[in-house]
Amino acid sequence: MQEIIIIDSKISLNEKKYTIGITIILAIIYDVFFTNKQIGISIPIFYIMFMCFFLWSIREKVFFEKNIGLNIIVPTLLLTLNYAIHSNNILNCFNAIMILVLMTLSTILIRYDNIKWDSKGIILKSLSRVIKAIPENALKPFIFVKRSINVKNAEKRSMNRNILRGLIISIPLLIVILILLTSADMVFKNYIINISSVFENIKVWKIINHLLVVIIVFFIIFSYIWSFKYNYEEEAAIKKNVLWEPVTVLTIIFMINIVYLLFSIVQFTYLYGGASNFLPLKFTYSQYARKGFFELFIVTIINFTILLCSMKYIKIYNKVTNIISNVLLTLLVGFTVNMLFSAHFKMSLYEQIYGFTYLRIFVHIFMLMLFMLFIVALIGIWNRKMKLNKVLIVVVLIMYVLLNFVNVDKIIAGKNIDIYYKTQKIDVLYLENLSYDAIPEIVRLKNDPNIKLANEVNNYLKNVQKDLSQKRSWYEFNYSKFKARKSINK
Repeated sequence: MQEIIIIDSKISLNEKKYTIGITIILAIIYDVFFTNKQIGISIPIFYIMFMCFFLWSIREKVFFEKNIGLNIIVPTLLLTLNYAIHSNNILNCFNAIMILVLMTLSTILIRYDNIKWDSKGIILKSLSRVIKAIPENALKPFIFVKRSINVKNAEKRSMNRNILRGLIISIPLLIVILILLTSADMVFKNYIINISSVFENIKVWKIINHLLVVIIVFFIIFSYIWSFKYNYEEEAAIKKNVLWEPVTVLTIIFMINIVYLLFSIVQFTYLYGGASNFLPLKFTYSQYARKGFFELFIVTIINFTILLCSMKYIKIYNKVTNIISNVLLTLLVGFTVNMLFSAHFKMSLYEQIYGFTYLRIFVHIFMLMLFMLFIVALIGIWNRKMKLNKVLIVVVLIMYVLLNFVNVDKIIAGKNIDIYYKTQKIDVLYLENLSYDAIPEIVRLKNDPNIKLANEVNNYLKNVQKDLSQKRSWYEFNYSKFKARKSINK
């Protein structure tokens, strides 16, 4: 506490005034952008303003050389831009959490060079620091304002007292004068009455609501920004070298690989080869091909966990043990990649019959991400000097950002409509629950020969058009809504 008081005392009064003033402006902009408004381009704009304010606030303490925190700004900004491009509510919910996490990590890593971004529990440590920093600095604006007032000399305080005295004396005098003037001139009286009616139309609760938003946002932003004025000492982690006996672990992996080898032989014989004539009498090829996706998916995740733990904790005695370990782990990767392809193959066959959904598309993308992670892990098996954790985190982050720029709703609508043209079966209700990104594809059905389907689609498009025709502010702009409106009108 003594150190904090010393640091606060060394910061100039102008610095404190500017920080409070800019925070008030940001809080007001937040209220204008987001209170009872639709999200859109306002998200990236506000994020840019916040980060500029943050960088200005720590301008004397930030270091730019090899700063991973500055690099994290790029994917965070791309995620905020997604709010202005697409309108997928599921991704928007995940992005809100992801943006807060990345923004917290980037600000902390930009300011403090003694924190490792790939250390254990970095996210929990960062969030706990934020939670602690906000209440600790919430009262600082009041303290700074009070000290600023006390600095003023006696002459200014005397002037303020004289002005206040003059205002108090003038009030009864003005009341008497206004009564006389309104009696003397009817036009003047009409203006005075109209002015008073303006105050009658003011909704007090609406003002209070906006004022509360501004106050809450002000305290959160100020407390968070001001907390970076102080140093942060990370607790030294106690390293415990827990290593596994290689013979035991390698025996387990060897036995698992034997099972996976038999499984792969069956897969290549019956699934990929389409050997339906050799299937047991109980099964048909369609039943065999479309079942077991989720089980394979779970096994793949288990294998990835085994792989990472083995690479980290196996105790290596000599070169021979190292080679055997690498070979067995490589085989595990190969068999797992086969399972990923098998799961993808089964899901694709299932989708040809039952169509596409959010879950099915996201699972495909997640499997692609797992495939990329396994390739990275395979490189790490034979090159142990590679910083595997860092590369895996970067790959996950890149894949998540790319997911935001894949138009999932358009893919779902387009694929399901293509299946409809082949099977004459479609779930229109599910299409109507998709975001505005799907509208350009749904428009294809408005003149469908199936009159019942066409009428249902046209009624839905009319409702969408009615919603999109409402006037919105420029900062609520969203490209998917703009494109949907353009598609319907065309």
